[in-house]
Amino acid sequence: MEIVNHIYTAYDSIWESTNSTTSLADQFGSLSGHVLQSAQADPVKYNVTGYLNTLRNSGDASSDVAVDSAFEILLTLVNATLKFFKIEAAKKTTRDPAVGDAKDPYTDLGNALVVYDLVFLYFFLAAGFTLIVLAVLNILNHKGKWVKGGGIGVAVRVFVGAGIALVSLVKTDISSEEVFLYSPWMLPTVMLGLGVVVLLDGVAGWVLPASTTTAVGAGGNVRTDEEEKV
Repeated sequence: MEIVNHIYTAYDSIWESTNSTTSLADQFGSLSGHVLQSAQADPVKYNVTGYLNTLRNSGDASSDVAVDSAFEILLTLVNATLKFFKIEAAKKTTRDPAVGDAKDPYTDLGNALVVYDLVFLYFFLAAGFTLIVLAVLNILNHKGKWVKGGGIGVAVRVFVGAGIALVSLVKTDISSEEVFLYSPWMLPTVMLGLGVVVLLDGVAGWVLPASTTTAVGAGGNVRTDEEEKV
C-alpha cells in the first residue's frame, strides 16, 4: 500500500534529520497529527502522546528507550492507516501485572498484515481465474465455427488470466513481496491485464476476416455465408 510506504519514508527522514530527542518528538508529533487526521482515527484509541513524551524525555536518540518509543509511534500510525482502509484483524491484548490490559501495536500490526497478505493472494488469484473461467465458458458455449477473433479472444483470456494469477507467486520471496505490496502497482497490474484483453479482442475482431459458416437452406441445400448474400 503506497500510503504506508509514505509513512515509512517520512519516519526514516525524520529519524535521520536530527539527534535531538526534543526535535524528533516535535516532528513525530506533527507527522502523527497529519496521519491520524487523514485516517480519521480515534485520537483516544491511537494516542501517541505517551510515546512522544517518553521520546522527548529520553535525552539520547540512540538509546533503546528513544528507539522503541519512535517505533511504537510508527506502528500506531500504520495501524491507524490500515484501520481506515478496513484492514484489521481480531484485537488482542497483552497482560502486564503492572499495567493490566494494554493495546499491543506489534500484535495489532502483525494481525492486520496477515489479513492484508491473504487479501493480496486472493485478489490476484480470483482476478486471474475469472478470466480463465470466462475462456472455458466461451469454449463450452461455442457451437459451429468460431466467429472472427473468437479463438484469439479465448487464448488471450487464458494467457492473461494465468499471468495475473501467477503474480501471487511474489509471496514466495519476502523482499519482492514487500516492494510490490507498498508500490502503487497492485490495482494497475490487474487493470492493465484486463485492458489488454479488451484491446486484443477488439483488434482481432476488426482485423481478422470473418469465418465462413454453413447453413442448411430450403430443400436441404447447404449454403455458405457468401452464397446467402448473393
